[in-house]
Parts: sequence; structure tokens; C-alpha cells
Amino acid sequence: MQDKTKRQPKVTIVIPTYNTARYLLDAIDSVNKQTYQNIELIVVDDGSTDDTPNLLKNHPMQFTHFRQENAGQSAAMNFGWKQSTGDLLGYLSADDRLHPNAIETIVSRMASTPEAVLAYPDFFVIDEDSNYIRTITAPEYSEKLLIANFQCLPGPGALFKRSTWALVGDWNTGLKSIPDMDFFLRFCQHGPFIRVPEALADFRIHSGSTTYNPSTARRSDEPVTVIEDFYNTTDLPKKFLHWKKTAMANAYLLSGFMHGFSGRYPTSLKRMFRAATLSPSSICSRKMISYIIGIYKSRSVKK
Repeated sequence: MQDKTKRQPKVTIVIPTYNTARYLLDAIDSVNKQTYQNIELIVVDDGSTDDTPNLLKNHPMQFTHFRQENAGQSAAMNFGWKQSTGDLLGYLSADDRLHPNAIETIVSRMASTPEAVLAYPDFFVIDEDSNYIRTITAPEYSEKLLIANFQCLPGPGALFKRSTWALVGDWNTGLKSIPDMDFFLRFCQHGPFIRVPEALADFRIHSGSTTYNPSTARRSDEPVTVIEDFYNTTDLPKKFLHWKKTAMANAYLLSGFMHGFSGRYPTSLKRMFRAATLSPSSICSRKMISYIIGIYKSRSVKK
């Protein structure tokens, strides 16, 4: 078993946690119960004020944990990866879970596709009591989907190469809503991603989750900031440049949705109008329609 482990790429999973004591042990246990043997687990407590410090101190399983002053999820993950020694890196939100064969399956798929710099699986959506809600079948990877459609393809369970991370750098701690999208846009410039067509993780939705909560004006403008920064990158391939207007339009659409979902309806309309100016076809796009419906539903709930 030791010889086999030495031949396996070492995988580091970082779990950033902030006041998620209710779910944290599930996340930790899901990593410790992996069928894959060569795993390094690092938990970074981002200044939690709940029972998280005691849980980490008294948990019997093997892992490394650190505590830092509250600086946000991105800072916690950056810190964790800097302490890591894995050949492949990943992260797991403290309220999500990996399935037992997740890492073994993803590592195997990456080994069979050596040019890939990142791999991501399908996943399940669960509620706060771990009840199944639905299955998310991730789209097959395409640069056009990621860039032009401004669609964040990887979800929970993704792994990426340490060597590429060394080139790309950390998550942007100035971004609070979509630092992952910024990271993946930088990552895709160094090689392709691959989808693993199997649900290997659980993504949890609950009242404390920030995914579907209203956001500040600054956070709602992040899609535009991210895509502008991307297109300010030097030496982008020509095919990326051809998608600029479409990518900008989709970023403005997402920004408009985030503003509208948060109740800033005039600003939302301005962002939607800007999207239509950049790409007239976006007016009748399925994405714009779904965003408008989402805003309408959120407004009805708030009333």
C-alpha cells in the first residue's frame, strides 16, 4: 500500500471555514473517507466565532488546521495552498461534501488527459439537512462557454495542477462574489479543463449560504470588473479577442441580475441595456429571460 501511495500524485484539499460548525465535520469526514490514499487535508479557520475552533481541536481524524484573523474565503484558501505540498490542489467549502470515490475518479481522469490543467465533476444539490434536491450536470468544457458565455463551469470537487497554480497565482481577495470565475479565466489560458461525467460532490444550499443572497452594489459589479481585467491581459489568443463583445454583454447581464436580485432595479436596467447595446441578440436570449424571471420572483418574495 505504501508503494502504491508513493506512486500516486499527492492531492491537497483546503477547507476554508467561517462559522460553519454545523456542517464542518461532514466536510472533513468526506475527505478523510476517500478511497484515494495520498491526500493532504488542510483546514483554515478564518476567525470563526462559533464552536469551530473546539471542533477542530477535538476532531480525532488526521488533518492540519490553522487559524487566521477573519480575512475572507479567498484569503483562507490562498493561505492553505501556500502551506500545501500536493501535486494537485483543490478546495471544499465547509458546508459541502465529496463522495468517497471523488478524488480517485478525478485523479484517474486527469492522468488519462495529461494536457488538462483542471478537472471538474457533476454534483448534487442538497439542503441544510442533507436531503437531495437535484443533480447538476455540468457542461462539457469549452473555452467559448467559459469566456464568451461568462459561465463558471467548475463546481465543487474540482482539482487543478499545482504547476499551473504557480503560474496563475492566488485568488483575488478583492473579489467577494465571483473570485472563482476570475481564477478560472486566468487558469484557462494555460491549458484545457475536462469534465468528469459523474456526480462526485454535494453542494449545500442553506439560509447561511451567500450564493443566493442579495449582494452589495460593489459585489454586483464584479462580473464587469472581472471580464474587463481579463481583456486587459496582454497576449490573449485571437479567438478570445473575437468573443470580447459577447463576453462583456454576458458579464453585464449577470451584473444586472445581481443588482436586480438585490433590489437595485434602476441599476439593473442600466446593466441590461448595456448588455443589449454590446450584443443585441442578448435581448431575447434565454439567459436574459431567466435573469428577468429570477428578479421578478425575488421581488415577489420580498413583498
